[in-house]
Amino acid sequence: MTSDTDLERTRRFSLAEVKRLLAMVDPNADKLFAKARTVLGAERAARCLELARLAPLTGRWVPTSAVAQLVVGTMDVGADWWARPHEELDASRVWAQTGTPDALLEAGHGDAETEDGDSCLALLGRWIADDAADKEWGRPVDRVDMSDPRVDGRIVLPDGAKAGDRLTAIFAPGGRVWVDVVEREGAGAVASHPATRGAAHSRLGSRLAERRYHGVAEVGPAWSMATAIGPIRLPGETAGRSSDPFSDQIDHDASRRLFEWAKGQGIAANVLIGPWRTKDALWSARHRIGLPYGRPGPWVTFDDAVVAAVDGDRGTLMSALADLD
Repeated sequence: MTSDTDLERTRRFSLAEVKRLLAMVDPNADKLFAKARTVLGAERAARCLELARLAPLTGRWVPTSAVAQLVVGTMDVGADWWARPHEELDASRVWAQTGTPDALLEAGHGDAETEDGDSCLALLGRWIADDAADKEWGRPVDRVDMSDPRVDGRIVLPDGAKAGDRLTAIFAPGGRVWVDVVEREGAGAVASHPATRGAAHSRLGSRLAERRYHGVAEVGPAWSMATAIGPIRLPGETAGRSSDPFSDQIDHDASRRLFEWAKGQGIAANVLIGPWRTKDALWSARHRIGLPYGRPGPWVTFDDAVVAAVDGDRGTLMSALADLD
């Protein structure tokens, strides 16, 4: 379980990363989109904001983190990245084109109800993190599953590989692991992995070396950890005003049941600060209580109910409340 001290330490580190990568102190969505207008251009920034508004209120960290990646990434690879066809290394280790970032941004997401981790903006964030990594370290030769327990044979060696070479492989978007080509012990032994088939590679093996993430990949989670500690209001939304989606009332009975349950777990009144009549009050209380990181067991179900209440998912809310009773 992550302690409060660990969590605060992580947030301080994340704030330092945001300051380093985005040159931004006290980050918020208004500052982020203002910088996006400068770096991406007004039209792209406006489209990013339009897509961000499609995300569930509790999931706004996804598009805002992606926009942070797009800003840092565009500063790194250049604005012409948006018009260049993106290429990805497929399962056959062939570089396949997937269209231009501008085309994906314009197309947006097909279903507003699922604008979350697989959203258009999140995908663009992965694209630009990979392209920034390729720019800095060169194109990878293969992909690596870091959960694969094998010591040797984790990649397919390219033609011409020789002992002493150091290659690069993908283990995550914007994440690269270096691979050393080594002479196998027991000359002449042929392993079953495709990398060692044939005379040319039967004597060669591979060993994973260090790995790291590019800054474009790191700024996404850093932004999320630094800013997702309460309601995320997008540009044009003012707390407590009609423009604020977090000012909407939540179901009175659900609010009462959640408040009484949390009170029954021994949470102090100055932490609860109830009753929770609005989405803002409920979502802010969630973070004061220490969710989602610091409380196990039935608090997971409580958190499911809070998320559902804020996002307006009545079916999940009622099911979670029933489990708490």
